[in-house]
Amino acid sequence: MIDYTYAQLQNPWWDNPGEIENDEKIKEYLSLTYKYWPKNVLDLPIRNSDINIITGPRQTGKSTAIKLYIRNLLKSKFPSRAILFFNCDALSKKQEIIDLIIEFDRRTVKTIKVIFLDEVSSIPNWSYAIKWLSDSGILKTTTVFLTGSSSILLKRSGEFLAGRRNKGKNIQFLPISFKDFLKLKGVDVNNKGLKTLIQTERLFEEFLIYGGFLRNINKKPPENDLYIQTLRSDLYKARKKEDFLKEVVKKILASLTSQTSYTNVAEEAELGSKNTAIEYLTFLTDSFFLKETKFYDINQNRVLHKKNKKFYTTDPYLIWLFNSFISGVLSFSVMEKFYNAPSEKAKLVENFIASELNKSHVDFYYYQNSSELDFYLPKEKLAIEVKYKNRITSVDLQPLNNKSIPKKVKKIIVTKNQAPNKTGGISLIPVELVTLSSYWPS
Repeated sequence: MIDYTYAQLQNPWWDNPGEIENDEKIKEYLSLTYKYWPKNVLDLPIRNSDINIITGPRQTGKSTAIKLYIRNLLKSKFPSRAILFFNCDALSKKQEIIDLIIEFDRRTVKTIKVIFLDEVSSIPNWSYAIKWLSDSGILKTTTVFLTGSSSILLKRSGEFLAGRRNKGKNIQFLPISFKDFLKLKGVDVNNKGLKTLIQTERLFEEFLIYGGFLRNINKKPPENDLYIQTLRSDLYKARKKEDFLKEVVKKILASLTSQTSYTNVAEEAELGSKNTAIEYLTFLTDSFFLKETKFYDINQNRVLHKKNKKFYTTDPYLIWLFNSFISGVLSFSVMEKFYNAPSEKAKLVENFIASELNKSHVDFYYYQNSSELDFYLPKEKLAIEVKYKNRITSVDLQPLNNKSIPKKVKKIIVTKNQAPNKTGGISLIPVELVTLSSYWPS
């Protein structure tokens, strides 16, 4: 049986709603120069039997978003004792979740309740507990918010909570997009004039280093050690070896934007078996560090799972984080010098496009026959080729002139410092403006 004192310590607003202003997450948020308002979370309604699931990497602000939600509830005079927040890092088994919720339900007022279970995915078999509570009827007058730093949270919710979530939503809480970053910096993203172009060029270079992590945007140089500690913590909980992960990450960075296979990763990282490579790559993708991009056969209109994969980081900053993780040191000046070489800078730009597509929550793939097409979005009918250079030649147009690509597909070449224009039905857009264009999936 869990000691209910833990719940009382985490919910000081039960006795005094004004105590929410003393919460460390709220105080830190209010102190920031650049504040991002997590509308996708804060707009979720209070509704009987809803189970909302919020996933995303650690240090992106999931817990802060939850505390802002609680603050809004308290300001609206929602009964303070009908709100339960609990960081599940303090729990060790599913039975403790059940005991906690039963005790909260017994003690609280007989009205609609709101329960926030933060980092619930840290508890083995957590979904069985939520399923049992739902089936028992305890959650029928409750809105539940579950957060976790692994996409497994969503997978298991589908397996065990089918038909039990009412109208609850799935929210992927990722580092903010470049467009939202520009808004934070005061750029009028709807203005396509010269001033906006100059601003976006400068801020794009900044975003390629600091990415969309709010802590980085507000504090420079970034606290790299904090993110590495988080990576190591997740690694320890997943019972993975740090040396193995370093070798996998080293291979991913070396082949960034290039095709590879699980077998190739296993061989070059000297892991011994393809299954070990899959295990570590799955850890990185489930923890939102990497995005695996598969081959899409346009002629057959389907994904070919056995073909080679491409891996990208889910935010530009993670490239710098991984370099620091491997080397044990953080030197932005050394890394900037390396990545400023034209071939390496082009990789950063292609990785940026992949991470922005991932933040747009769309399915994207790559395609190849005579030449490789960097990104293909079948549902959006969009094809994107990255050519980070000042002058685009006829050779650069070849991947988009492929006869396999349907005529109705919109085609973009992402360029460097080139005024937006069209050639042969292909739109040429500088990288700083492409995510602001009408072509970009919203």
